[in-house]
Amino acid sequence: MTSKTEVNSVLTNIDISPYVRQCPVCECKESKPFRFVDMVVPTTLSLQCQYMINQCDNCGAVFHNVDPGLDRSNYYGAYTGSDTNSYVVTSEQLYLNDLTINFLEHAYLSSKDLVIADIGCSFGLTLTELKRRGYRNLYAIDPDKSAVKYLSESGIEGVVGDAETERRELESKFDLIILRHVLEHLYEPRKALNNVKKWLKPGGKIYIELPALSLYQETGPFPGYFFEFEHINHFSLNALLNMMDSYSLTNYEATKDIYPCMRALFDVSEKKKEVSFSADSIFVESSFSELNPQSKKVIEKIEELNDGRKIALWGVSIFVYRLLTHTALRDINIQRLVDGNSSLQGAKILGLEIQKPDVLRDFDGDILICGENSAESIKRSVSSMNIKNNVICLMGD
Repeated sequence: MTSKTEVNSVLTNIDISPYVRQCPVCECKESKPFRFVDMVVPTTLSLQCQYMINQCDNCGAVFHNVDPGLDRSNYYGAYTGSDTNSYVVTSEQLYLNDLTINFLEHAYLSSKDLVIADIGCSFGLTLTELKRRGYRNLYAIDPDKSAVKYLSESGIEGVVGDAETERRELESKFDLIILRHVLEHLYEPRKALNNVKKWLKPGGKIYIELPALSLYQETGPFPGYFFEFEHINHFSLNALLNMMDSYSLTNYEATKDIYPCMRALFDVSEKKKEVSFSADSIFVESSFSELNPQSKKVIEKIEELNDGRKIALWGVSIFVYRLLTHTALRDINIQRLVDGNSSLQGAKILGLEIQKPDVLRDFDGDILICGENSAESIKRSVSSMNIKNNVICLMGD
């Protein structure tokens, strides 16, 4: 972990970005950098992995000062790969999706005839469940053509696209628009919201679900966990309300089971609200510097691994990139990186090439599995390959 003194030293010794991103919440052009993040990622990553976290001078919102020239739409447009024809859902995803549907049904969904759009829907877990529960008029919008194709084949109409692009054919079309874990990814979320407002019917509502900044410290599996290269905006409730200044909040909840989420339903408002300042940088700093019981155990396990033993890390994911960035995992004696995903193989992280699991047949060290969700499948692979190495799972008991 990096102390505040070390952070200040870093900020004075690196080149500040030549661009200054305007605040995604209030669109103020003045902000101050207060933390630098240098992500450990594969050499093939197209998104920006070094960035400043800035705080807006006007509203206090925190965001990543990333290059406006990066084509994020292409990144998300190929998120799953064009040859994807199936989608595996974890129990955690199903649980979180049920929380979303239950919130919506309690707050608004009174008629099965409501016209509902899910923007940034990916493979449409929410839409599929709504369809199962009898909702008939469902529409998918996502930049990933594989996801839209997958949904169309299951009977859900859709279009390849995003909320930041104007679409006149969608104006006054929907009773409900869902933005579930979308706005934290967008360079211009207010532009998206302006479009979405046009796509609503009179009296229509917007549902927004976001990671809850105020719960980062309490729920993070290790310090800094929620700061990576995809989520470039971080929202407290106050920041969300500031961004939704031309909407009225009608229903809200925050939960921390599995993942810290805010869920909010909004009506279009006739009167724009004033911005109120929120010291959101405090939430950021606490999530980097204060351990919760879970993160303390993870840090202790990593310290135990730093005894010189040979390590092969099996399973390369965003979770692993975060671990290598924000913890001392990068300092242990990692000699092999392996993953069964052929699209990752050949890329390099920390100078090590990601290889096929077969290379572990002659490896004489321990195998480390970092991700909790993938642990059982990797252990089955180890067993099926008749590999006898000691296997260590970083997460869980």
